[in-house]
Amino acid sequence: MTTTPTTGSTSSTASNASLGQSIISTLNAGSGIDTATLITQLTAAQRSGLEDPITAKQTANSAQISTVASISSDLSAFSTSLNTLLDGGTLYTQPTSSDSSVMSVSAIAGYRLGNLASSITVSQLAQSQTLESQPIDTAATYANGDTLTLATTGGASVTLTAGTDFTDFSSLISAINAKTATTGVTASEVDDTNGAHLVLKGASGAAQGFSIAANGSLSGFAYTPVDGDASSANTAAGAGMQRLQVAQDAAFTMDGVSYTRSTNSFSDAIPGVKMTLARTGTVALGVSKPTEAITQAVNDFVSAYNQLRLELDNAMAAGTNGGTAGPLRGNGTIRDLERRLNQLTTTPLTASGAYRTLAEIGVKTNRDGSLSVDATQLSNALASHPDDVEALFNPTQSSSSPLVKINSTVGGVSAGSYSVTDIVQANSSTPASATINGVTLTAAVPGSNILTGAAGTPLAGLTLQIFAGAPSSATLTIDQGLGGALQAIHDALLGDSGALTTLSDSLTKTQSSLSDAMDKAEAQVTVYHDRLVTQFSTMNTLVSGYKATQSYMTQQINLWTKSTD
Repeated sequence: MTTTPTTGSTSSTASNASLGQSIISTLNAGSGIDTATLITQLTAAQRSGLEDPITAKQTANSAQISTVASISSDLSAFSTSLNTLLDGGTLYTQPTSSDSSVMSVSAIAGYRLGNLASSITVSQLAQSQTLESQPIDTAATYANGDTLTLATTGGASVTLTAGTDFTDFSSLISAINAKTATTGVTASEVDDTNGAHLVLKGASGAAQGFSIAANGSLSGFAYTPVDGDASSANTAAGAGMQRLQVAQDAAFTMDGVSYTRSTNSFSDAIPGVKMTLARTGTVALGVSKPTEAITQAVNDFVSAYNQLRLELDNAMAAGTNGGTAGPLRGNGTIRDLERRLNQLTTTPLTASGAYRTLAEIGVKTNRDGSLSVDATQLSNALASHPDDVEALFNPTQSSSSPLVKINSTVGGVSAGSYSVTDIVQANSSTPASATINGVTLTAAVPGSNILTGAAGTPLAGLTLQIFAGAPSSATLTIDQGLGGALQAIHDALLGDSGALTTLSDSLTKTQSSLSDAMDKAEAQVTVYHDRLVTQFSTMNTLVSGYKATQSYMTQQINLWTKSTD
């Protein structure tokens, strides 16, 4: 087999040939030897022979590092761009309110909304109790041992003692606020034309109403609720604090059913919908389907996929017919990435539904590996089963029992229905265990209720928590969605131990090794150069002596010859 020499080898051979001719010419010259030029040329030849191969490897290594970095960046952009749309709710069915001044609504990621058709009447908004004191002397101090006790309707209570927890008005405010996590009550000073006032505000909701028991120098801050005391003009009998606002829950009806909530913003009335009340009134709920956004997302996905695929093809190019081979030709990590991308259109993204893959809604794989969109097929799918098409993009996960909780990242587990049987709760000597789709999982240590699927198995990425009272069996429904599938590829390749991360680290280490090799080669060249200088200096000394002897002998011979004549 005939091999073609590399450019570096050809250059080195030509340089050596030229150097050989120069040496012959110099040695045949009768005017002496130009050792400086010879040393320079010999050193250059040595450097070329040692460093050219390393330089070639450094060039190839740099190209590989650059290509891996570019692919990693594009893969991250490819996976995160769709998730950005999902996080923004663009690809979710959005709830609508006929009057946002009464109630506004928004979708919660991870849920799917069907057709909402509800009438909601808001009769009362949630609010917090607010108390205000009579004008007080902010410079006054309080008698040691006097107490002030805050007690909420919900049962929380704290007692503050003068001389221990506070001494004056300013420190009293600080002491009350230090207990806000327990009571929900915050304190502040409010000044008006009558002077300074202590204002106390509780948390929202009827259960967060509160009373104040106070004695001695603090008695002016006492407050005992009185039935019907809801007016800002009323002051509780014998108390020094006036109630400006009563604590109450929000009250509303939905399709005739009554509800109360402690706050005006909540997400537990309709699964997947966050509701925020603003005033009393009646609204109608509906939905807005993201048909246009999904159509655009499919086309954007295909464009981004084809761009990434083209970059991979260039990186893996064979370099036939005189073309330049790709810097990562034959690399196993890039082949694995290509394989994973090739499977995206046929990977089940949901556990059920009329459509479970991208191919079924019109995303086609061309002969060259690129993708294209059948616009008619996509339009028909969105018209006939819009919720199932939407589900392909939006990851969700649920358990049939709230006591068997999925703790995995949404979208991090392969789509499917998982049957959990033989559930055993943990105790002090036994870890929790369960059988999931025929595979038995056991918690890591006794007492632990966390079950984790092993890497490389169908349960990879699954984390399950078993709570006390859990049933013996449950069903998990995982819809990975395209966002989850892309994120899984991203994590597998770009995670801390991902294949692309490992490849990048390896190339960086090679770069460092080549740099060290270049330093060693340069050191060898320096030693070689110094040796030449020594050798040629010695030679010049010897030659100089030989020439002196030759000159003397020539002179003597000439004298002898003349004498003979």
